[in-house]
This record gives sequence, C-alpha cells and structure tokens, in this order.
Amino acid sequence: MTTSHDAAGDPLQAAIAHHRRGELDAAQVLYAELLQADPRRADVLNFMGMLMVQRGEPGRALELLKKASMIAPREPGVWNNLGNALLGLGRLPEAEKAFHRSLALAESAEPLTNLARIQRRRQEWARSEASARRAVALAPQSGEAWHYLSLALLGLQRPEEAFEAAVQAELLLPAHVNRREAYGRALWAAGQHERAVAFYRDWLDKEPGNPYAQHHLAAALGQTPERASDAYVEKVFDQFAASFDTQLATLKYCAPELVAEAVAAVLPPPAAQFDVADLGCGTGLCGPLLKPWARSLVGCDLSANMLERAAPRRVYDELRKAELVRFLAERPAAFDVLVSADTLIYIGELAPMFVAAHAALRPGGALVFTLEALDEADGADFRLAESGRYAHALPGLRARLAAAGFAAPTIASITPRMESARAVAGWLVTVRRG
Repeated sequence: MTTSHDAAGDPLQAAIAHHRRGELDAAQVLYAELLQADPRRADVLNFMGMLMVQRGEPGRALELLKKASMIAPREPGVWNNLGNALLGLGRLPEAEKAFHRSLALAESAEPLTNLARIQRRRQEWARSEASARRAVALAPQSGEAWHYLSLALLGLQRPEEAFEAAVQAELLLPAHVNRREAYGRALWAAGQHERAVAFYRDWLDKEPGNPYAQHHLAAALGQTPERASDAYVEKVFDQFAASFDTQLATLKYCAPELVAEAVAAVLPPPAAQFDVADLGCGTGLCGPLLKPWARSLVGCDLSANMLERAAPRRVYDELRKAELVRFLAERPAAFDVLVSADTLIYIGELAPMFVAAHAALRPGGALVFTLEALDEADGADFRLAESGRYAHALPGLRARLAAAGFAAPTIASITPRMESARAVAGWLVTVRRG
C-alpha cells in the first residue's frame, strides 16, 4: 500500500483525500505519520478520531478526540466528533453534552441531527422532531436530518408527514440498508402495520431477493417460517459487527454472563478439562467466561465480520464460519459443553438443532442456551416477531428437548436485554445428555 503524498506535497490533504474516498488504511497511515511528527496537532487528532469512529473503535476515537478538545476547545467539529465517539460507547448523557457544546460554538445541522438521534433512542419524540427540523432548516440537503425527522414523526403517530420526510431522505441519502431497516421497524412500532407490509414489499420490488426485506415481510404478514435464512443472519451480523459490543452495552445485554453462571452451576470447578463449543459466538463475548473450563474452545458463527472481532480476544482455539446445526452434525461426540447465547432466537423450529446437539455431546455433556419467551396463551410453539427474532413457548420447548433425548431441563426466566426501554422476557435453559 502506498502512502505517497499528493502533488501539492501536503500530507494532511493527501490523508483527507484518502479518507473521503473510503481508503481508510491509507488515510490512517498518513494521519499516524503526522501525529508522530507532532502529537498535539488538533486537526489531525480530529480526523484520526473520526476515522476510528468509522472503524468501529470508539474507545480509541474517544482518546484522540478528548485530546483534540483540550488542545482546540473552541472547534465545534471536534466536539461533534467527540459526541459521536461517546455515542458509540453508549454514553448518551456525555454525548448529548458534547453535541450541545458544539452547537454553543456554532449552530449546524450535524450536531442537531445527532441530538435528534439520541432523543429518538429515548423516545423523546417531540424533542427529536424539533432538533431534526432545526437541522433541516439549516441544511435542507441533509438526508440524515430528514431521516431522523421521519422517525420522530412516526413516533408522534403522524404517518403522512413521516412518509413525506422519508421520501426526502430516500432522495438525498445514498443507498444504505440500515436506514431502511430503521424505518421499517419504526412503522411497525407506530402501529402502521399495513404501511410496514407495503414498505417491505416495495423494498423487495427494488431489491428482489433481499434477505432482510424477505424476513421482515414474513414477520409483518404474521408468517412464521421455521428459521431465519442463513443469508439474513449473515447480512445482519456482518453489518452489525463493528458496533456490536457497544450497542449491546446500551441495551444492558447480559446473556453471556447468564450462560456462564448456568455453566458454573452444573460443572465442577474450572480446570481446563472440557471440550467446549460456543454456538453463534459472535464477537466472542462468551469466550473469556468459558475459557477457564476449556481444554479446547471452538467458536462458530455465520458472520465472517463477527469472527474477525472474536479472534483478537485470543481465547478460542478455533473459529469456524458455519451454520450451527451443520457444524454440530459434522462433529459427533466431540464436545462436553455446548453453549449458545442469544443465537437460537433466529431459529423457530429447534428440533433439528436439539438432535444435532445431542449427537455432538458426549454422555453427561451439558447444553446451555437462551431464548426469548412466548406466552403459552399465544397457542403456538414459536412465533416470529417484527424484531426478526423468534420467541418460544415452554410446552413446545420441553417436547422438542425430550424428543431429541434430553430429559429434565432446568429453565429459568431471565431478562437478557432491554429494548425500547422495556425488558425482554427470555428463558435460560440448561440440560444434560444422559
């Protein structure tokens, strides 16, 4: 990779040019060279901080941008970027203060849009609308501002106005699936179910075969396929990988800790004595918690981007890109412990997974996993929610475990995460092979 400077010989402008073209590696090398020469260059610290936000490294971004804000405390752009780093770490009150500091120095659309984003997370719909409208007034070509205005209006139950704002956002923004995903979820949350169905159908007309639109259209229509497609799971988590850990922190996500507690309750004291598989390991949040028991620790996941994030933890002996049922089916009697934290929520019909798990466990082996809870009054064994995740009822769960050869499961009610300021109801299941 070359790091040559541009024709004018200005390394900062060369770095910025790489940055704007999305050539982040080249830009990072040049920014690093500039900071090595002068560690107190606020402009370079600012740009490097922005780059780290883009790379999904908010902790490093925060370090750089805090330093920039101390060197150049009257630069509004530095405070806005600092707010974005704090937002990536889930530190919303501090992020809000940084955006307000930016606005106190110079009113502009970007920090206003960021405030609208925070206020939307808190479901402060009127405040989010006001911030987004101020942003639109300052920058009518800001697609982001129109996007957050549309979401605020949906939260305020004003779908016609929301639709008009969403059209503006669609015209101004480059194609970006995450914005469409947010709009589809917001339509459903606002009770606009028919519009949600129409939205997903329109999306499929524009992108035939898009696995996200297919999956969520099924949910919006009340359909319950047996499982999410591999393409859907891979697409969602590849996109989510960079911000996965920090986003889950904002949701008070605790499934890995709950799984580890359940493992500790059924196993002897840890002595690196078991062969363990982490099914749907993601970025490896369970890995460090399981490692004390593991003679060998294998992680599998469908998302290559997630596995890239898990590798630097250096706790897994092997990481495999694989669908978990196939992974298990290929490894008969290979494991003493199987765990799965918030992965089986993307499978409705769990019978094949339980059969494969039973075969992959040695006698006496333990299976520990989490699910989202479905009320028995629903009448179904499992149901696909508009979130794209499945919820399971206890009678069907017990029946499938028994049919696979597992007996007497221990099932506890848990709250694996918060969502829209509400507790998500779930199950923590521990069962052993006889």
